[in-house]
Amino acid sequence: MKKPKNYAGGAKPIYMRITVAGEPKEMSTGRECDPVRWNAKANRAKGTKEDIRGLNAYLDTMERKMADAHLQLVKDGAEITAETLKLKYLGKDVQRRFLMETFTEHNRKYPIQVQHIQNC
Repeated sequence: MKKPKNYAGGAKPIYMRITVAGEPKEMSTGRECDPVRWNAKANRAKGTKEDIRGLNAYLDTMERKMADAHLQLVKDGAEITAETLKLKYLGKDVQRRFLMETFTEHNRKYPIQVQHIQNC
C-alpha cells in the first residue's frame, strides 16, 4: 500500500513492486484497501467478506500473470530487468531495432520518386 499525498484517512491505493538486481519499479494495481484490513506480511487484505476475497483473488491473478511474464522472458532468452518485466506484463514489449533496419524499412515504405527535369 502506498500513502498518497494529503492523505486524511480511508482506503489507500495498492501498488505492485517489481525488483530485479536492486532496481525497483512500481505499478498501480488499480485497487484500494483500508489500512486496518491490510496484512503487510502477507501482502493481502484480512477478512472473509466477498469484497476482500475478490481483492485477494485479483492480487493472486496479478502475481500469477507476472510469473508468466517472467517465464516467457526466460524462454525467449531476453534480458530480465524490472522495466522489461513490467512492459511484458503490460503487453508493451520493447522491440529493439538497429538504425539501419529502421532506415531500410522507411525507404521500403516510402520510396523516393525521382522526377526527371527536361532542359527547356
